[in-house]
Amino acid sequence: MTPETTKHRFTLEELQQADDWSEGFCLACRAPRDGCEPDASGYECDECGERAVYGPHWIAIAGLFAEGEA
Repeated sequence: MTPETTKHRFTLEELQQADDWSEGFCLACRAPRDGCEPDASGYECDECGERAVYGPHWIAIAGLFAEGEA
């Protein structure tokens, strides 16, 4: 799963909270993952096992956010 192929979007609030808590999100299953750098790229997901966890800065730069409800 890559940013180009994911259907998931995140709210700006989710990304800010993830930045504050050092979390990232899996682009395959949308699960959060602790212990991520803001620019994490391709970390392994604890939930689905895909190497599709990205940090909040990376997600924002890729444009994978929406205002309001995700």
